[in-house]
Amino acid sequence: MQFNRIYHVSADAEGMKLSRREVPLYGQVKVNAVLQTPEPVPEDADVYIVLRGSTLDHITVAQRSSQGCTLGFVVPGHNLLETVSVTAYLYPEEGPISCLHKTTLEYIQDDAQELSEFLVTHCHCLSTSGSHDILSRFSLGDEATRRKMDKSIARAMANLDYPYTWNVLGSQPGEVLQPRESLLHLAVRLGFLHLSELLLCQPGGLMAVTMPNEEGDTPLKLAQQSRQCALMEMLTNPPNPLVTPLAGVSQVWADSSRLLRFCHESNALTLTVRQAPEQNQVADFLLLRKSLRDNNFLREIKALKRSGSKIESKQEDSEGSTDDKGLYKDHVLVDSVFEEQLILSLGEEEEPWPSDSG
Repeated sequence: MQFNRIYHVSADAEGMKLSRREVPLYGQVKVNAVLQTPEPVPEDADVYIVLRGSTLDHITVAQRSSQGCTLGFVVPGHNLLETVSVTAYLYPEEGPISCLHKTTLEYIQDDAQELSEFLVTHCHCLSTSGSHDILSRFSLGDEATRRKMDKSIARAMANLDYPYTWNVLGSQPGEVLQPRESLLHLAVRLGFLHLSELLLCQPGGLMAVTMPNEEGDTPLKLAQQSRQCALMEMLTNPPNPLVTPLAGVSQVWADSSRLLRFCHESNALTLTVRQAPEQNQVADFLLLRKSLRDNNFLREIKALKRSGSKIESKQEDSEGSTDDKGLYKDHVLVDSVFEEQLILSLGEEEEPWPSDSG
């Protein structure tokens, strides 16, 4: 029996508390929601989390503690700095979808977001000393802080709305290319492996590998001079932009307004929907549930190793251990904040998944 309504019978703005109330605009952080009710969520029902903004909805499934009162989910990237509603829905095998509880979450700008916007805007006028300015401005003196910023800024840049003619070289259409410090030069100077991979997958990224700056240095030469082995290998054998998911996310368009995004690090599947007057939220729930239960669909994604997974293995060899296990599926490069790569992945400062103790 098919149900085409959602029952909002028990929604309570005070009935669900989040482990954090603010997330960066690019999302990619884990949040726990504690239900302020004595009754656990029924075991035979799925729980879906809907984050609703002014123009986009994001729907994802929640993981539960054994006692059923704590829900864990990954917050996806968004398109606007705003406060969104966060609603938990109960989706049983039989019966209508019902609203459990509701609260809010705010998308904010952090240092990575600020820096990514600055770099995109000023990519045409970078200097060879820019890396020193950034290290000082954002207090990136130690290796751990730089590695964290590397991942964050890559995710933030992948979630930006780029101008139609934007490219890594900082050039304009029809411009004769001259030696220039590019974003890829800057990423190599900073030792940002994740940002470098992202840039190589953007327009002009592959051309930037062999473009010298005013001093005659190419990004590859800079990597060789600083003996950054992982960057040297990446620049020598760059990733294929057509099959490398940005920031570890593969995406599949369900139709013109609904986008399925699979995060290989967390195995989380999220449906992002552009809001419309005729939007059918029940159909959105059905699509996500069908995709989650489509073994062929999931097997196809999980069976493909993404080229970006080599990043972590190279870092482990030269810098320390890590456990990133990225996979890949073809993605599409398009132009708007919704139509480009919308990024979903886990942040560095993760909330633990709900434990058995609830």
